[in-house]
Amino acid sequence: MPVNEFHPLTVSRVRRLTDDAVCLSFDVPAELGERFRFQHGQYLTLRREIDGEDVRRSYSICSGVDEPGLDVAIKAVPGGRFSTFANEQLAVGDVVEVMAPEGSFTSALDPTRARNYLCIAAGSGITPILSIVKSVLAREPDSQVTLLFGNQRVASIMFREELERLKNRYMARFQLIHVLSREERDTDILNGRIDNRKGAALCRNLLDLAAVDEFFLCGPEGMISEVSRGLRASGIDEARIHYELFGASAEDAAAAVARHHERARRFGGRTSRVTVRVDGRATQLDLSPDGENILDAALDAGVDLPYACKGGACATCKARVTAGEVEMDLCHALDADEVAAGYVLTCQAHPVSDEVTVDFDRAV
Repeated sequence: MPVNEFHPLTVSRVRRLTDDAVCLSFDVPAELGERFRFQHGQYLTLRREIDGEDVRRSYSICSGVDEPGLDVAIKAVPGGRFSTFANEQLAVGDVVEVMAPEGSFTSALDPTRARNYLCIAAGSGITPILSIVKSVLAREPDSQVTLLFGNQRVASIMFREELERLKNRYMARFQLIHVLSREERDTDILNGRIDNRKGAALCRNLLDLAAVDEFFLCGPEGMISEVSRGLRASGIDEARIHYELFGASAEDAAAAVARHHERARRFGGRTSRVTVRVDGRATQLDLSPDGENILDAALDAGVDLPYACKGGACATCKARVTAGEVEMDLCHALDADEVAAGYVLTCQAHPVSDEVTVDFDRAV
């Protein structure tokens, strides 16, 4: 089956979560049931023609693995074409092209184990975290889950009622803590953004970090970098910290520009022969190290490749380097083991050897 195959799915329900966020439910035909079986924390890539342009974006699945539906939540982003379209125009009965679930923001579930999970989310970062929370509580009956959820105001909390129902259902196993940055709460520690200091203070007062088996962080880069740095400083093994970044920051953009200038200094005037393999076919491109990334160059040449965010925050465009060497501008969606095994995000990858081969067929 082609690595970038989309399937037409019908929207079966549109549920308003907040003033600027909706939850979409998709009807999955029986013959595609296995294809759309997902792991908690994974995402879907959606595609729709908007004003005559092919627009695709990745959105995290918020359903639990044992729930019958396939749901994603979409928060409107200023200037975001797909998110605005989804919030203002998508309706029940509309058809959206959808890729099979992807993503590694997950861990194996084991009903025989009693584990302790700490999940930290901010804003729309709750979407994959909700899937993780529901799946762990349902599949691991002896495990405990703590969720720190940061938002600006009560009115902006996505899935507020559903989270309260989960708290009431699993009172002995699920601890839910809301932190608000623009609305005063009775307890001072629950006011402000979830940063390194706030996260550390909450953890000291509420749980023993050393007793936590898995950490899941999802939200903007600032929160993730600060909190994960604090966890590492507390002696937490990197392998226990999982994170999913939502969107690239100004710091990322500056870093990418700096790497571009560095490649221009080191490799200016050189050209690499890049072979792109997908669905059993090979396409050759001549690229400069300080020019277009491999994904954009291949798309410009008419090669049909999987992609979504183009910002290094998802792994839809992941491929494996089987020959030569590349450098990436950003890499938020691959862990160290994947990079060591030769996987790259082609939207961030530039060739730095005379010949390079990237294989999408070997990216799974």
